[in-house]
Amino acid sequence: MSGAFAPASSAFAAKPPIWGRLRRAAFGVALLAFALYLPFVLTQRAAFGYRLSNVQLLNLGLSQIDLMLIAMLGALSLNFLTGCAGLISIGHAAFYATGAMTAAIVGSLWGLPFPVVLVAAALSGAVVGVLAGLPSLRVRGLYFVLSTLAVHHVVAYIFLQVQVKLFDVSGVPYNPASLGGFALDTPMRWYFFLLALVALVYWALRNCLDTREGRAMRAMRDHELAAQAAGVDVRVLRLKAFALSSAVASTAGAAQAYFMSNISSEAFGLDFAIQFIAMIIIGGLGSLTGSLFGAAIWLLLPSILSGLAPQGGGAVAALVAAHKPQLVQLVFGLLVILLLIFAPGGVAGLGRKLGALLSPRESR
Repeated sequence: MSGAFAPASSAFAAKPPIWGRLRRAAFGVALLAFALYLPFVLTQRAAFGYRLSNVQLLNLGLSQIDLMLIAMLGALSLNFLTGCAGLISIGHAAFYATGAMTAAIVGSLWGLPFPVVLVAAALSGAVVGVLAGLPSLRVRGLYFVLSTLAVHHVVAYIFLQVQVKLFDVSGVPYNPASLGGFALDTPMRWYFFLLALVALVYWALRNCLDTREGRAMRAMRDHELAAQAAGVDVRVLRLKAFALSSAVASTAGAAQAYFMSNISSEAFGLDFAIQFIAMIIIGGLGSLTGSLFGAAIWLLLPSILSGLAPQGGGAVAALVAAHKPQLVQLVFGLLVILLLIFAPGGVAGLGRKLGALLSPRESR
């Protein structure tokens, strides 16, 4: 009898993975459709012909989404370095500043096209990343973290000198960005360019983690001595991780400079670097997908909370109106703290738990 039921049992066990793939494919198609339709909704302030209020649109605009996409590039690059390679850095703003500085020289000063500027920013970022990673060959822990802080201050000083001597004290003006004959002169055009860039970077980093070196990098993160015993050259691997991560961040810095059209060295302060650490912790360390959610939460949630604040003439509404920025930051901070307490794995950890609850057979 047991043999008679074996084929049926094995056939039943083979179904969940198939349904899981179909469910993920359906989710991917729905997410793509949402991403393609979103800029039209935010631009026209309407969906499928129905007019939407500011509250219904969550107090969001397309320019905010564009800045979120640029932040996603930084979160992806830092999570690749810290969450996947195990190299803690608080100098990520230095790589953004490197990209903006390279764009100022190559684009604004030399007048080269925007695609060339992005390539130059990536190359210069990789060089600075290797230099920033050199201390990791000799020091660990807090000493290495302080070395990344030193890199941040050095790059910030150099950017300030370039800005003052070659441009203006108030900031660096950037030429209008264009890809061939396609000018990135509207938030919607920037949106589709940045969306494609984020998708490309996500795909590249994801595939990099699936390679032999990617697996070795995660082994180095989990247990460096064991990785060395297995024949992994952790010294070279650290420098490669820094180079790739900083190249992505530097490209994002160049894109942000062109998007803002004018930027100064003050834009890339230490608080700018710390926000990326918050993004990857909220999203989930070691999860590239979590990086995207972490950047979205960090960039958009304060604006959403501000739009949902009570309106009217009551005492509560008057109190909120008088202290709206402070209350929004308070609520935002509390939500982040609660997330870290009850979901230390971040949004990615919550997603894995939810997936296990919805598909118990598939998770076994």
